[in-house]
Amino acid sequence: MYPKNILKLGAYAGYFKPEGEWVSSIYKEDVVYGVKLGVRVWNNLSIWLNGMQYRKTGKTVPLEDITTVTLNPIYLSLRYTFVLGAFNPYLEGGFTYIYFNEESEIGTTKSEGRGFSADAGIELKLSSHFVIDVGVKYSKISVNPTNFDVQLGGLQAGVAFLVVF
Repeated sequence: MYPKNILKLGAYAGYFKPEGEWVSSIYKEDVVYGVKLGVRVWNNLSIWLNGMQYRKTGKTVPLEDITTVTLNPIYLSLRYTFVLGAFNPYLEGGFTYIYFNEESEIGTTKSEGRGFSADAGIELKLSSHFVIDVGVKYSKISVNPTNFDVQLGGLQAGVAFLVVF
């Protein structure tokens, strides 16, 4: 028999504010969404795998060409949860991989990058099977699509509804 409360899985939605000057000047902040999976490995320590998507259309400067960017970050991190009862704060940090795709009237650019992320938040225990996870994430991720580094990380705040197994 498997131990209780070893797995958490659920949907995520949040608000993403890109840090890089190039990305933030064209695309601005917007919604990010995805899924989160956490596996408890020892006491209050767990491994988390999160997959997300940010997709935004904007206009290039100065020509004002229509362009769409899609960012698909995957986060692999360790989380330590301070178990206090119904409100359980946590700290998390780890590795980030990102797939970058930009499509515009002048062409398509694709790239991949790596970086890190740091999180802090609170798990609100609704019952033995449901948790609301509210947190903030800072990520620093670079890609090099056309021989210059582009910063695709930034600040993110969001909420996840998790089912506990």
